[in-house]
Amino acid sequence: MKDSDEFSFLKETFKSLGNQYFDSSEIIIGPGDDAGLVKNSQETVYSVDASVAGVHFPENLAAEHIAFRSLSTAASDVVACGGALKWVLVSLTTDRADLNWMKEFVKGLKDFSDEYSCPILGGDLSRGKQCNIAITVCGKLDQQNFMKRSGAEVGDKIFVTNELGLAKKGLEEIKLNPEDLDFTSKNISKFIRPKLHFNFGQEISHYANSCIDISDGLISDLGHICEASNVGAQLNADLIPVEGEIEDALTWGDDYELCFTVPSEMESKIESLGKKHGLEITQIGEITKTSEVEVFKDCRLVTFKKRGYNHFDE
Repeated sequence: MKDSDEFSFLKETFKSLGNQYFDSSEIIIGPGDDAGLVKNSQETVYSVDASVAGVHFPENLAAEHIAFRSLSTAASDVVACGGALKWVLVSLTTDRADLNWMKEFVKGLKDFSDEYSCPILGGDLSRGKQCNIAITVCGKLDQQNFMKRSGAEVGDKIFVTNELGLAKKGLEEIKLNPEDLDFTSKNISKFIRPKLHFNFGQEISHYANSCIDISDGLISDLGHICEASNVGAQLNADLIPVEGEIEDALTWGDDYELCFTVPSEMESKIESLGKKHGLEITQIGEITKTSEVEVFKDCRLVTFKKRGYNHFDE
């Protein structure tokens, strides 16, 4: 089959992918034209994220998993703001032109669309020397409930959802046997299909002062909150829920769990919301007046060689 046939297949597929989730009162023109036309009835939140083969996922990862993971990592930013997902745009550059690969990629898009009732509004497609996916996501939320990085206050309690460190172990397992993945492994599932906590994020937005998704490592991402809020943080390593080595859990990232801060009087409310949504919610520290993220273990300050993932590290 010619290259043009595979590309025609994907373009035609985009036209109907997730159409059942379109809100006709907002999406006036969907896929198929040069651009989409959307009528916004309330405040909207936008974010864009890129996934690159060999950087964000193994080059030999199945196309289905590449698509689902790329959408998830992009949409996680909407969760961290407290928003509800509305639609996504997908721009794919690929070095593959076989029909089976394209079908697998589309399956991953469809699985994400079905899991989160989210239409694929459109996108772009081109050939290149490696696989790159750029995702634009749109969500909705009320302005007063937008969880910013800059809202943390001294005395806030710091919480995280679920365990950290699973994604790193999952990537290690994938690299050992990429052709025969064990989907019963919670580590592998965490890396290729991280669960996004949209409903929980929307509910805590009424109580949290700040929030961020853990993509680059807890220390690094919490550091973004502290820098934006002009505060510091103290973490108790003995309280942090980790899988594997504590340093990996704190500095690796890719977990796409939430780290957020709330006033101390809201602790019980947050814990009850965690139970409501079936999430493990753990208080791991407190916001301080210092300008650093400090980690203590057995009452001793501990340091790590790296603070988190950095795209420009050699």
